[in-house]
Amino acid sequence: MSYLTWRPMVCIFILAAISSGLYAVDGVVLIDQNSALAGYVTSADAPGFPVTISQSGSYRLSGNLTVPDLNTTAIQITADFVTLDLNGFSIIGPAVCAGSPIKCPAPAKGTGVQAAGDEPFGPRGVRVLNGSVRGMGLMGIWMTGDGSFVSRLNVDSNAGGGMSVAGSVIESAASHNGSFGIIGITVRDSTAVQNLGDGIILATGGVATGNSSSSNGGYGLYVQFGTATGNALFVNKSFGISALCPSSIVGNTVAGSEVGSIETSGAGCVLANNATRP
Repeated sequence: MSYLTWRPMVCIFILAAISSGLYAVDGVVLIDQNSALAGYVTSADAPGFPVTISQSGSYRLSGNLTVPDLNTTAIQITADFVTLDLNGFSIIGPAVCAGSPIKCPAPAKGTGVQAAGDEPFGPRGVRVLNGSVRGMGLMGIWMTGDGSFVSRLNVDSNAGGGMSVAGSVIESAASHNGSFGIIGITVRDSTAVQNLGDGIILATGGVATGNSSSSNGGYGLYVQFGTATGNALFVNKSFGISALCPSSIVGNTVAGSEVGSIETSGAGCVLANNATRP
């Protein structure tokens, strides 16, 4: 085969690779602003936002993503078993939440990372890691599928709320969001600070352990038939902890809440070794 024959073929292969997303050495698909605007990160991905991830696999940001308005979602995940590593980068929208109490723009439609369908029918086994989402019109993170997982993620200044995850939230933070900070089934070693509504909300049967929730406009921690152990709740506008019984509320520290330290509703709650102070 002559040079003139194979050179066009090489160009075709390169263009095909670019159109289907760029790959890191380890086979992870890389996403940045240019690839988001170009489209075809996966086969169902049209040019522009949202970036649609319609195939299982591993994806990684290689730069920040910035959406143009409050109604635009940055990344839409429609496939099961996707891992999205933000790689220390940010997903950024135009919302700014500031002041005390927090004031945000009216909630709109845009979410930073959305893996959501009619509960519990969102994509299963989706993992989002290592970065930040700020300034979105609706939520930073919205994941409704079984086995959803978030780790080492910061959500800040999102007009409609921080993160809602039908699974685990580990070592993450939510601050200055226009409603709740964190919703999850398991919430561990995480922080919720200065959100307009409740700091941390446990879904039914959830577990919260080792978290800090302070200076929020509602409850520090809301527990629905679950377990709260070893959490610190300070200076929240409503009760530090509010629990639907039966729940287990053990070994928490609650201080400075404007309404009261711990409230329970119903029968069968276990309360033990909690340190409370007005």
